[in-house]
Amino acid sequence: MSNKKDLFAPTIVLVCICLVASVLLAATYQITKPIIDKINIENANKSRSEVIEAANSFTEVTDVDLVNGVTEVYEADCGGYVITSSAKGFGGAIVVMTGIDADGNIIKIKVTDASNETPGLGSKTTLPDHAAKFVGAKSITMDKDAATGDVTYTAPVTGATYSSKGVFNAVSAALEQFEKIGGAF
Repeated sequence: MSNKKDLFAPTIVLVCICLVASVLLAATYQITKPIIDKINIENANKSRSEVIEAANSFTEVTDVDLVNGVTEVYEADCGGYVITSSAKGFGGAIVVMTGIDADGNIIKIKVTDASNETPGLGSKTTLPDHAAKFVGAKSITMDKDAATGDVTYTAPVTGATYSSKGVFNAVSAALEQFEKIGGAF
């Protein structure tokens, strides 16, 4: 009988410890979740403000079917749109935030996640020099011979073809989304 008591008591103690730990973890989650959500919204709005500097606020566009690769669309109070999209790079998904003015011109792009790309090579697609290639474009191409007055050639980063294509495809999806929501085309 003593042997059963020796096994039963530690089991009850461990169950009680697990229950208390679970309740404390749930309480901590409930307390911190609104704070974390607020910080995430502030950080996202800060990034949106980087691609459309003239905007003071952004409103999520929810009444539109998203194009393949597009994750969210926000309308800026100044009339442009910030479209977040992703495409496959060399090491995984590359996430790009694209600012487009009311006329359909790319104001600025920002690569918000290329963490799986090769450091020192694919990560060069996140640099301002590469992002500047897209500024002012209404339509983009990676084919130098296809570039015309309306289609801007965006040269890939040397040695980072897959990463460059990932950024290109994400920005192309954003332009397609802009057209689908009734953009300037």
